[in-house]
Amino acid sequence: MNEPATTDAFVHLILFLAISLGIVTMGVFYSEADDAAARAVWPKRMFTFLVGCAVLVVVMLVCEHTFAALG
Repeated sequence: MNEPATTDAFVHLILFLAISLGIVTMGVFYSEADDAAARAVWPKRMFTFLVGCAVLVVVMLVCEHTFAALG
């Protein structure tokens, strides 16, 4: 049977990707005047957003590990 932590992590990842899809799509279509240009730019913006979020997660985990070791 699935571990609850694994299932929760998977569900949270799916929810994060769904929210990210909406955030990036709305941002691209509001910033570009032409829909064709927005569709062309979307993959790069999505990749940039996801990489930026991954970097933020790594920084938060490093801070958590560092501050937990101090306490």
